[in-house]
Amino acid sequence: MTTSFSSCTLTAIGGGGGTAQMLLGAASFFPQRRAIVAVTDTGRSTGVARSVGKIPAPGDLRATMAALASDPAAFWPRLLELRFHSAEHPALDGMAFGNLLIAALAQLSGDFGQAVQQVADLVQPSATVLPVACADVQLCAELADGSLRYGELDVRGLHKPAITRLFLDPPAPASAAALAAIQTSDLVTIGPGSFFTSILATLQFEGMLTALRTTPARVVYICNSTTQSGQTEGMRVYDHVARLADLLGPGHLDAAVINRSPNPPADLVARLAADGLQVLHPDSTEIEALVARGMTLLVDDFSEPPGARRQLWNKQDTLRYDAPRVAATLFEYLRAGTSSV
Repeated sequence: MTTSFSSCTLTAIGGGGGTAQMLLGAASFFPQRRAIVAVTDTGRSTGVARSVGKIPAPGDLRATMAALASDPAAFWPRLLELRFHSAEHPALDGMAFGNLLIAALAQLSGDFGQAVQQVADLVQPSATVLPVACADVQLCAELADGSLRYGELDVRGLHKPAITRLFLDPPAPASAAALAAIQTSDLVTIGPGSFFTSILATLQFEGMLTALRTTPARVVYICNSTTQSGQTEGMRVYDHVARLADLLGPGHLDAAVINRSPNPPADLVARLAADGLQVLHPDSTEIEALVARGMTLLVDDFSEPPGARRQLWNKQDTLRYDAPRVAATLFEYLRAGTSSV
């Protein structure tokens, strides 16, 4: 691990919004930044593009590149995020242009990874954006009642038994670029994001767990601030962190960032509850149980000041992290851990 903090490398693993916001907030602390992005989404716009192009999911990659663009108001980032409005053509209604562009480029070259890089060349994101894999596969789950769900949309479906196991159909390797990024980082963060369909989904690709277990980097989980409908109802902070730690294996999750907001605004809590989301507020018993597992806990009120409700495409608003504050905490954690190296 390097001790030159002017050149620290951060690699963030997850989905679209959470990963992009963390990387934006980390710009002042980590000049070298990378995103390893989930590719198993089958949502409306992304699902159509996958079907048309026979490709992995482009949606989170598109959104991440647009959010990280050197000038988000420039032509290409805005065009990537443009959504068609077409009542006459339901399949295109709500379609993000960037999803179709990636599908077209992938068909043109026969190489999904190259297509993503070509779009990155147009947008010029401030961090390297990598698909976790270039294989067109489906995320599947086994539920507590023994039934199976096929495809990400079904995996995150509402009103079902708890998810007990994830798997890919067919199994597929992670990309060499993603694995190399993990191995050559100073800090690897996982999350925040959809726990099963973004975070744990990326770890189903062959090679990801081995890379996280063998990297010289510190591996840190940024725990979600709320539960998520269809995925984590009834789960506590302890359940999130322990499940990831168990998947990685003993000693491989170095730390967890945990939000503990002492007095979240009542109207925000009520608004989230109306959408089926519960604010996660770990008690001392949870904290003590996690400390007993041998990891460092970075606990604070990391929540972003409340603002107007955000209108998100086909997704729920949530209690958002103050990304620069999280990044500052991670930087200090990394510096403290390497000061004697």
